[in-house]
Amino acid sequence: MIFPRRAASCVVAVAALSLTACTSSEQAAAPPELPPLTFHPCDGFGPDARAAAGIDGADIQRYEDREEPFQARPCSYRSDDPYSSVLISSNRIRLSKAENDERYTLVQDTTVAGHRTLITDFPGGLQCKASVDFDPNVLEVMVGYKQGDIETPEQACSLALQVVEDLAPYFPDHL
Repeated sequence: MIFPRRAASCVVAVAALSLTACTSSEQAAAPPELPPLTFHPCDGFGPDARAAAGIDGADIQRYEDREEPFQARPCSYRSDDPYSSVLISSNRIRLSKAENDERYTLVQDTTVAGHRTLITDFPGGLQCKASVDFDPNVLEVMVGYKQGDIETPEQACSLALQVVEDLAPYFPDHL
């Protein structure tokens, strides 16, 4: 009667391997890759867009493009009224990543030109950020506070939202 025990052991072993194989392949399935960025705010928002948003095109600072931990195309401008720096970047991330970042406090969840837009405060970094969903990528506008004429998070968040609203007619179809 040893044979039936061996057969039963083989069946159990095969079943265990099958379950392991299913679990391993399910865990190995990666989320779909995000498309690479094709829009750079330094190039994509021309003089008319910058004028509409009240940002000075004479003092553009193009930061080095970043690939890790995610692809980003940042560009810094100066706002003259109120005086502040404004950083605009195309980011190869999903809005859910920005939404679930525990470092930020949600101030407002709104829609601008058909795009879901999250306004969040980052007290640790003294900045407010507007994250505009260009599914699957995100356009971000950051305004610092405790610098220039911007003293409070409310002022920074208000300016970030205003810049997004002013740039909306110039939004690209995708990032």
